[in-house]
Amino acid sequence: MSPIRIGRPVLAALVLALLARAVAGIAAAAVPAPPRYLAGGEGREIAGRACLMCHAATLITQQAKDSTGWEKTLAQMEKWGAPVTPAEHPKLHAYLWQHYGARTAR
Repeated sequence: MSPIRIGRPVLAALVLALLARAVAGIAAAAVPAPPRYLAGGEGREIAGRACLMCHAATLITQQAKDSTGWEKTLAQMEKWGAPVTPAEHPKLHAYLWQHYGARTAR
């Protein structure tokens, strides 16, 4: 039986595919999965009701906005119909900023 001959383009494609798969596996292992739930604390109930009706918790938990960024986001979401009363707004802002505020460089 004669050996199977693989042309250079096919061999190069196989090598690249194996490298891409190895790199993807390393990258997936190095990045922790984002939280699927919102953090506990005062304001979580408002966020659950007002934010999770349209967004997954992952979207909220990965934002890392400063106070001004969360204020702008809340104003926009309320403009688009998020069910947040004027009395709930400061509590929701404080919750989002405290739990999902800007991250410091590490």
